[in-house]
Amino acid sequence: MATARVQRPAFVRPLPESEPRPGHLRVVPEARRRLALRLSPRTGVLLTLLLFVGLFGVAVSHALLIEGQANLDRLDTQAAAEQARYERLRLEVAELESPDRVVAEARDRLGMVPADDVTWLTPDEAAAKAPPGEDGADTPDTSWADVKPYLEPTP
Repeated sequence: MATARVQRPAFVRPLPESEPRPGHLRVVPEARRRLALRLSPRTGVLLTLLLFVGLFGVAVSHALLIEGQANLDRLDTQAAAEQARYERLRLEVAELESPDRVVAEARDRLGMVPADDVTWLTPDEAAAKAPPGEDGADTPDTSWADVKPYLEPTP
């Protein structure tokens, strides 16, 4: 199989060497070339390793934070359950202390009966005016002579 050769027309001529267009390409001054940061391969590996260690540290701290939050949620749930239990027990105590229940319990379980006549006791006027022990005489349970040996330090 033969290849055909394409003939160029005679009127096409090569482009002349053109002069550089203004603002197209230019030579960078030496001072600007030195500003580029050049890292050795060892420094690049070290920086990459530090980046991964930092990211691992962030992941570990985030995991610890999530674990602590789960613990707080569990404690919050437990506190709510204990608060509800406390309220139930308060209601039960209030029901057990109610006067109607106490009277019913005394009548049914203990066999007590309500009194026909209520007698109120009041002290006589002489005893009400002078508190015990002010007349100069010690009462048997508050005698200084009886109490003094117990108050002194013992060696």
